[in-house]
Amino acid sequence: MARYPLLLLALLSPLAQAMQALDDQSLSAVSGRDGISLQTTGGAWSASSIDYGQDGQTLSLKGVSSQNQLLGSSSTTTIDVQDGRLHVQHSGAAQMLAIDNIELAGSNKSFGAFRAFYTLGGSLKLSGGGASGVSGFSVDDSQLSLSAATFYYRDNGFDLIVQGLSFDTYLNNAYVDIVSGGSGQEVKLDLGSSRFVASIAGIGLDLAHGDPIPGVPVTPGAPDLRDANAGRSFGQLHMDLNLGGSLSIGSGGASGEGLRIKPNISISNSLFQYQDEGVLRAENFAGSLISNSGITLDLAQDGQGSYAQLAFSDLKFNATLGGLIMGNPSNQKLGSLAVDLNFLDQGARQNWVKLRPGGDSNSGLKGISADASWNMVDSSLALTDNGNSMWFSGLRTHGSGQFTLDITKSCAAGVSAGCYAGSNSDLNSGGYNGHFDGLRLGLNNVVGSYSFDGLRVGSADAPLQGGTELLVLMEIFPAYDFTLNGQITLQPGGFSGDGLRYNADFYISEANAAVTVDENGRGLWLAGSSYEMHYRDGSLDVSNNGVELRKGTYWSKLDVGDLRWGDRHTGTSLGRLVLKRFEQGSTLALSSGGAGALCVGGSGSSSAACVASGGRWEDRGDEGLSVKLKNVFVRDGSGNPANAVSSNDKRNQIILETDRVGGVNGTGSQLVVDNFHTSDANPGNPAANSYGFNVDLNLDVAPTRVCDKSAAGCPVVSPDPLGFAVNARVHFKEMNIDRVQHVHPTGGAVTSMYGVKLQNADIRANLTATPIN
Repeated sequence: MARYPLLLLALLSPLAQAMQALDDQSLSAVSGRDGISLQTTGGAWSASSIDYGQDGQTLSLKGVSSQNQLLGSSSTTTIDVQDGRLHVQHSGAAQMLAIDNIELAGSNKSFGAFRAFYTLGGSLKLSGGGASGVSGFSVDDSQLSLSAATFYYRDNGFDLIVQGLSFDTYLNNAYVDIVSGGSGQEVKLDLGSSRFVASIAGIGLDLAHGDPIPGVPVTPGAPDLRDANAGRSFGQLHMDLNLGGSLSIGSGGASGEGLRIKPNISISNSLFQYQDEGVLRAENFAGSLISNSGITLDLAQDGQGSYAQLAFSDLKFNATLGGLIMGNPSNQKLGSLAVDLNFLDQGARQNWVKLRPGGDSNSGLKGISADASWNMVDSSLALTDNGNSMWFSGLRTHGSGQFTLDITKSCAAGVSAGCYAGSNSDLNSGGYNGHFDGLRLGLNNVVGSYSFDGLRVGSADAPLQGGTELLVLMEIFPAYDFTLNGQITLQPGGFSGDGLRYNADFYISEANAAVTVDENGRGLWLAGSSYEMHYRDGSLDVSNNGVELRKGTYWSKLDVGDLRWGDRHTGTSLGRLVLKRFEQGSTLALSSGGAGALCVGGSGSSSAACVASGGRWEDRGDEGLSVKLKNVFVRDGSGNPANAVSSNDKRNQIILETDRVGGVNGTGSQLVVDNFHTSDANPGNPAANSYGFNVDLNLDVAPTRVCDKSAAGCPVVSPDPLGFAVNARVHFKEMNIDRVQHVHPTGGAVTSMYGVKLQNADIRANLTATPIN
């Protein structure tokens, strides 16, 4: 048998002597195939810890593993050279990536766990020479894709699930270079003309699991069931972005080691869409994101423990949402909405976020906490309606506070793994301090302020004008200082279909809100205010009727220490004002399309009928915004205490107090409008209360007729100046007031009126605000 190996060597020896390196052309002539093809199977790997250290701090990924989803599946990678470019083609097998814990060294808390199921693919065409044509490399006609992806973020055993995620990145005329930056060498990616297409089929929550309660044994063989609502979704997202500009990454954070990222990214002619039963869509999305000094990433430590900090001393973001649609795509459009936001460090007012492991103190050891500080200057918001533009000019805001993010579970159905009831377990009480089911955003001592100068119509440098007072109906104040605490907890699935449901409690203190204010800060102020708001079983949907916010069961108390005229701190006090509200079934709906054609100063559904009635026919175009507010005020059935003012939280009540002694509440004279409520005025069903108190607003930017009162005869200004046009209607079937009380600090409360009814009101108004000068 020994002769066979010898014979084989003898036969191969001439070939061995002739072996030499072959280039692609020679290899093609021999085999008919260029390049190298690699096929891999298995590919599983794991690591007990992957650590990133920086300035003595360590970010650790614990229990990291990756493997193919299907046993025996394989990935294929082909590498070859064509037309002077290196071609890399990759077709990946379905993978699973798991991270058991994301930690910062020295903390017993974590950011949570992560699992991902996905398939990667790509086609890259690379050539030497970066943007300079000398160093680096260029990328053309290339694509990177992720498909069939599902991501799980696990917090204390509960899951946030992102389903049906896919994206495709198309790179053309892109370059990668190493360049000199302000802090040293940087890797710069020039995006050229690139495209990013992404979609998410749904985002949901699974609250069926939960980490075991310490000391409570786990039942062996217990079924691993998903939450019955896990299939509901927050909605679907789709975006198709055309990208340009560049992104640079260098070393060195805000201090010491770290990373510095400098975005100079532009977006043009792009699409963004959120879909529920209706759509929220921008058909022409454009904008830019620029930071000259860069966004820094650092690991650091303070008295509260370790944290990862993102900071930027300057950041400019602007975006235009063109062809904006709210609701049915076949309906009228809103027009375009533009934002121009400028963040800038100014002394103690800075821009940073410190991310810490662990969320709310009552939500276990996992979750996310964020200490945040922000300062935005000289920004604006603009609305363009049929080519006419309006600016909310001089937007400014600054503040700081702590935010927490957790997936939480209520104990309402009984104590179970991971739930938290709090010391007040009544979910329908304003003092409830437990948790609700869902994704919880906690707000802790968020101290902030915002303001804007006013409206400008026609151009960004047009004269300032009034009109912002009309937004107070939606509780949008032209200036507001506040301290905010509370929480909002979101669940997937709206009133119907996709969307979201929410429960929330907000506590605002040390607040000053402007009802109307001039550029010098003088006006009518709600000074020294506190405001608490409670929402139960609310929802937010996008339907064919637009964006619909349902408040569910809602009660609130606004207590204004001083209703001041003039300066917010030193202006003349008109007294104390208290407004309590108790509502069920109230809604706010926003939809695209404004007033359209209408009759001003007369009546009639046509131009001829309008003019004949003494009015003027105005066509305000097919773009704009329509707002419908419906407040259903509910009667408090707890009774009306004799010779006293009811202190029940869930009650509709207005209190005006004057002549207080030393400014102390309760020491002055009070006028009380008590237990007011709406009704459908149905004799067959006296309890019916669904029509509510309605305010319908059509908002447009449109020209209107104005006369010059300073001239004899008040001649009409030509051409018609642009203005902020509001077409309004207030209507209700019945408003009831149980009683009107007068209260003296020594004599007590006396009912002066009892059983007031206002019926069948339908008030219409049309107002266009234009600059005085």
